[in-house]
Amino acid sequence: MLKLRFVNKNMCIKFLQYCHYGTIENLAINKPTLYGDEISPPVRFIMMTASILGIDLNFYKIDLFKNENKSEYFTKINPLQKVPVLMVGDISICDSHAIAIYLCHICNGSSLYPNEPLLRAKINQMLFFNSSTLFRIDSEILSAYFSQQWPVNDKKIEEWLLALDYLEYNLNKNIWLNGTKMYLADICTFPVVTSMAQLFVLTDRHPKVRQWIKKFENYPFYEINKKGLSDLQNFIDVIKNGKS
Repeated sequence: MLKLRFVNKNMCIKFLQYCHYGTIENLAINKPTLYGDEISPPVRFIMMTASILGIDLNFYKIDLFKNENKSEYFTKINPLQKVPVLMVGDISICDSHAIAIYLCHICNGSSLYPNEPLLRAKINQMLFFNSSTLFRIDSEILSAYFSQQWPVNDKKIEEWLLALDYLEYNLNKNIWLNGTKMYLADICTFPVVTSMAQLFVLTDRHPKVRQWIKKFENYPFYEINKKGLSDLQNFIDVIKNGKS
C-alpha cells in the first residue's frame, strides 16, 4: 500500500484539497475559476476544451489591454502575469496545456486526450510544438503590432510560415493533426493560427491548414473562438486606423 508522507501540515491540507476538487462531481459543486481574456488564444483553448467536456467554469476577465494581468491582485495569483490561470480551490494551474490536460483527466476526456501511449505522445508532441514555437511566434508578432513596432521583419514572418509548414505536413497525412479525429492538439493550435490570420491571411502555401480551419465551423464551440477573434480584430483595427 502506497503511503504519502508530508513534511508539514500545510502540504497535507493542500493535498486533501486537491483530492476534494479532483473529480468532475466535485467540480460541478465547486466550480473552478478561469482567469483570462478571450482575445488570448490559450484562454480560448481552455474555454473550448471545457465546453467540449461539458465542464462549467466561473470566468473572471483579466483585461490584457488594460494591463490587468500586471496588477497586484493578479500577480498574487500568477507571478508570471500571464493568462490563463485556473484556480481549483486555492491551487492555481498557470499554463493552458497543463489546464487542458487536467480537465481531460478529471472528466474522462479520452476522446480529446486518448490513453493509448503512442497516440498520446504524438498529441503531446504537438502541444509542446504549440507552446515552444507556434504560440511563441504568434505572441511576438502580435506584441510587436500592438506596440506599433510594425511592420515586423521578414525573418519573423518566414518563421511563422515555417511553423505553418509543419502543420501542413501533418495535415497532408491526416484529416486532423493527429489522425482521423479531432484531439486536444487541434483545439490547442486552432485559436493560435486563426488569431495570426487576422494579420496574415493564409495563402496557397497552406491549403490543408485552410481546410482544417474550415472543419471547426461545424462544432458548437467554434462560437467561442469566433467571439475572441472579433474582440481581437477590434483592437487590431484601432491600431490600423490610428496609423492611417
